[in-house]
Amino acid sequence: MKNNVRGTPFRSARVLIAIALASMMLAGGSTALADGDQADASAASAGGHKKSVFVSGNSTASGCGIPGSDWAISLTGDLEGCWSSYVQGFKCKELQDYDLYFEEGREVFVGKLRGKQGRFRTTYTLEAAFAKPYCQSFDPTLQVAGGCKHKVIGGSGVFANAKGVITFLDVVTGVTGDPVTGEFQAGTGGNNFLYYGRIGFDQDDTSPRPSRTASSATALPSAGYSSATSSPPRTGGC
Repeated sequence: MKNNVRGTPFRSARVLIAIALASMMLAGGSTALADGDQADASAASAGGHKKSVFVSGNSTASGCGIPGSDWAISLTGDLEGCWSSYVQGFKCKELQDYDLYFEEGREVFVGKLRGKQGRFRTTYTLEAAFAKPYCQSFDPTLQVAGGCKHKVIGGSGVFANAKGVITFLDVVTGVTGDPVTGEFQAGTGGNNFLYYGRIGFDQDDTSPRPSRTASSATALPSAGYSSATSSPPRTGGC
């Protein structure tokens, strides 16, 4: 015989209780995360060590770059300032349905962390997909997807002894396609560049520093990859 004592009303009550408890836990967790990041930021700004802060924001192409840099972006959000990049190597591979571009280099950020001034250095790697024939034309408007990771390797001011990883995600506009066939067409390229990551502050900073001299980009050797004698045109971003 079916037992209806713990039927639909009982199950509904349990679901409502579970949802309420989950909401309370999520709210408490979000508050704790926000409070923790604020406390970490205050400690970093005061010169504290063994702390880390989560950062996020937006960026757009800019002419703010350090003289000799290959391109630059202007950041808003938790980080405010100018991000200058020096391309040190790249390669482009013509794949079946698109062209794959890879790049590496170094960078310098000069600006503020939540109002406190400083600067830091990074090394980075970039991967992006482009509609054909990007490897032949290096037309930045052919970009359809992309992103990059930046390893923070030390700095000064509020970023003294900073280490961490910051990820950029390209917002590419105008790309269209057919979800059934998978066919796609490029739009107008990267529009803005969202970022997020975590920066730690360690009292010991023994990591080697990259050369400060500007360097021209070289094509990374790799069978099947197209190459060029100088870095491809960039409109900023990742």
